[in-house]
Amino acid sequence: MYEKLNRFEQFLFDFLSVAMVLFYSWSAIFEPAATQYHRGIYVIITYILVFLLYKSRHLITRIIDYLLMLASLVSVGYWILNFEAINYRTGIENDLDKWMAMIGVLLGIELARRVVGNIFVIIGVLMLLFGMYGAHMPELIAHAGASFPDLCTSIFYRSDGVFGIMANVLATYIILFVLFGAFLEKCGAQRFFIDFPLAAVGHKVGGPAKVSVIASGLFGSISGSAIANTVSTGTFTIPMMKKAGFKPHVAGGIEPAASIGGMFMPPIMGAGGFIMAEMTGLPYSRIMLIAIFPAIMYFFSVFVMVHYEAKKNNIVGERYKLSAMEILRKEWLYTLPLIMITIFMLAGYSPGYSAIVGLAACIGLSFKDEGQRIDPTLLVIMTFMVLCPWVVKLVAKTGGPEAAAAVRPFLSGRILLLYGLIVSAAVFAWRRQTVAGLKSELGGFVAASREGTINSLKIGATVGVIGIIIGVLTYSGLVLTFADIVIELAHGNLVMTIVLIALASLVLGMGVPVTAAYLITAVVAVPALTHLGVNEVAAHMIVYWLSQDSNITPPVCIAAFAGATIAGANMWRTAFTSFKFAKFLYLAPFLFAYVPAFSLDAPTRDIIIWFSIITVTVFVYAWFLSFIWVKPLKRILGFATA
Repeated sequence: MYEKLNRFEQFLFDFLSVAMVLFYSWSAIFEPAATQYHRGIYVIITYILVFLLYKSRHLITRIIDYLLMLASLVSVGYWILNFEAINYRTGIENDLDKWMAMIGVLLGIELARRVVGNIFVIIGVLMLLFGMYGAHMPELIAHAGASFPDLCTSIFYRSDGVFGIMANVLATYIILFVLFGAFLEKCGAQRFFIDFPLAAVGHKVGGPAKVSVIASGLFGSISGSAIANTVSTGTFTIPMMKKAGFKPHVAGGIEPAASIGGMFMPPIMGAGGFIMAEMTGLPYSRIMLIAIFPAIMYFFSVFVMVHYEAKKNNIVGERYKLSAMEILRKEWLYTLPLIMITIFMLAGYSPGYSAIVGLAACIGLSFKDEGQRIDPTLLVIMTFMVLCPWVVKLVAKTGGPEAAAAVRPFLSGRILLLYGLIVSAAVFAWRRQTVAGLKSELGGFVAASREGTINSLKIGATVGVIGIIIGVLTYSGLVLTFADIVIELAHGNLVMTIVLIALASLVLGMGVPVTAAYLITAVVAVPALTHLGVNEVAAHMIVYWLSQDSNITPPVCIAAFAGATIAGANMWRTAFTSFKFAKFLYLAPFLFAYVPAFSLDAPTRDIIIWFSIITVTVFVYAWFLSFIWVKPLKRILGFATA
């Protein structure tokens, strides 16, 4: 789509993409922006870029696109510039406030229509109608209702609407980690994610399918999308599985089943982990620790099922030209960005800061290959930012607090930025960089920024309609009553409650991106689970895991259909096969509900015991669902009959 833009539009897109990288890097490293700028600038740029990229076909409607960009700038800009004044006159907004709110809400619906599709728009419109005509609803869900201007005012200006939790998570975490993923891919790391598992297990029983599982775990941990994971790794692994002897629908089903595991795997966990941290108030490092073991168990279950599927059909892969140790020795540096992000987050640094550290590491790695180099300025600045606080600590330890206080003014954030720019200029001179070389490296930075921004638009475009849904649910009070409704329908039974949530997330996921489905479902379902005795983090994990089911569960299973397309297989057979391999997706929520140790809510001894029991149980569970025992059982029964 970017290629179809004219030169001015491409320049504008690249300019705004780089501006977004620099602004949110500054905010993460040096000084956080005020709330209205932090969230508002993200929303403005996202709105403009969507109307720029998802363009209308005809000249007249293209002019309307530009008018919509202008309307986005005016309505969101009005909120930013009048943030404090609007907060002061809450409940007595003037007519201009209401007009700007109505424009902003309607723009959010059009934004979602272009990127996500009509179903999401229908949900948003239905929620608006529910908010307006609540007095005419059945008694169970009835509320006072509101006029359209008043409802839009509540949705657009309140902290639980358009600029609420979703906008904050997108601006604080997701944009930076999506950009990190783009820079990691740009520096050539994806090659390692394929080569290493290929050398390690490619020649084993079911080797190509096992490569798919491991590669999906590695790449999926940073891609943030099961569909992107399926398409990226599947383009390579699915043909390899077919060549080894897997049937097309099996090859096409294994890849998406493995790919959704990336949504559970730290350090990035798609976007859901950041939303979870925001909603629970826990540090993201804690969410990561809780998520690691369940994610490993998911991949373990798919790995075991794949092994026995291959064993049933006697499928063995070919040996790769290099050994796993050789590849690890040559390409282990590509693991550094992920390792650094994990270490920094576990050390207590913010996810945003950690993402910029990882992004800077990717820039450093890009210099391994001549043709993939990215401008190193950000790397130099981040080197100062990471090392200088340790210099202050060293001075304090050797010279005392007075010496540290004397040094600290020369090592503040803005001064370090100046040092970084000076050293970058010196490095440029030392390298005797040509204009063509500089242009190429800056072009690499712009290209990675552009790719990351394009990827972020798919989830960013949902911010308006999610604001409508959550805003109306809060305005109507349904958030408070929904838990009682679910518990009543399930007769207070936890198993039935989880089943109802699974059905709700499946239906919602048919028309809503899975991250959006998680947030919407969590708002109303987590209180029901906690009311039944499930701890809050486990309740969020249940909803988050179940929100992924629409990727591989028929009838709408986009990741499975993507795998079928690559495999050239029947879509429905592929979808049901993928559903079979991803069965742990439905076991994990019950483990979160009934085994507190699964979410680390237990003494260390209990956690170790339960982890051991669960590992064995998952192996038996996967072995049983592979049905490899059916033929031997028939043989035994045949002998017994004879």
